[in-house]
Amino acid sequence: MFEALKGAAGLAGLMKDLPRIKAKMEHVRQELERLEVDGSSGGGAVRVVATGKLRIKSISIDQPLMQGLLESSGAEDTDVAARLIAEGVNDALEKAQEAAARAIQEAASDLDLPIPPSAITGLLS
Repeated sequence: MFEALKGAAGLAGLMKDLPRIKAKMEHVRQELERLEVDGSSGGGAVRVVATGKLRIKSISIDQPLMQGLLESSGAEDTDVAARLIAEGVNDALEKAQEAAARAIQEAASDLDLPIPPSAITGLLS
């Protein structure tokens, strides 16, 4: 019986703090929009910039790799370039996801909200 009362009191406290929670989460959302991380592959032959909102901002391909693709007509070279680009994108997105999870976890900690790490992934989607 007392557990139910504790839960109700916790919910009431949470509802009272809702404006502060909303403001903090909006601040985090804005930070994630500005956050940029770099990913790469092929020893830096492909560089990718992603935002904290898990969007690709830019992809840069090293000049020698690009020149090799332009001069080659082989499907194997195209496959290698496609793999390098995919690896660079995945690297950038992974770093962006980690940074976003840290920002959300920090905000939750500042607000004294018990958000388990497994819930962070759902907040990023």
